[in-house]
Amino acid sequence: MKTQIGLRGAPRFTGVLVVALALGGSLVSARAQQEKHKVPGLDKVVSASSHQQCTGKIQFADFKRELLSVNAPSGSETEFFPLKKTVHVADPNGVKLTLAALAPGADIVVNYDVKGDRRTIKDIVVLAPPAKDEKKKAPSS
Repeated sequence: MKTQIGLRGAPRFTGVLVVALALGGSLVSARAQQEKHKVPGLDKVVSASSHQQCTGKIQFADFKRELLSVNAPSGSETEFFPLKKTVHVADPNGVKLTLAALAPGADIVVNYDVKGDRRTIKDIVVLAPPAKDEKKKAPSS
């Protein structure tokens, strides 16, 4: 007489095992689809800097506080720029000038880059020096 060991429960156990593996596999594939793989450097997408230009008259140039204030030609807007001692100042022909040429009333063109909320002056072109009477005027503080 031969004895059979647990063959009657085998089909039921196999069916339960197949269903469990199928559910487990679908949960793993669903979780894998939801996960976003991180690519190094892609998380920090940096906006490119844009080159811009501002034309107007100098209201004031404060070298101590490193600040340049320029009035637009319409006179309705005032633009402020961070002014470094190393900025390139020139006349329209490209002849290098000193920072002393940035006197109140001088007509200038400021070429600058904007990156985020920061401005960086690339160069300043002095189109016309201040008129004699404008040079004597000092901004009241």
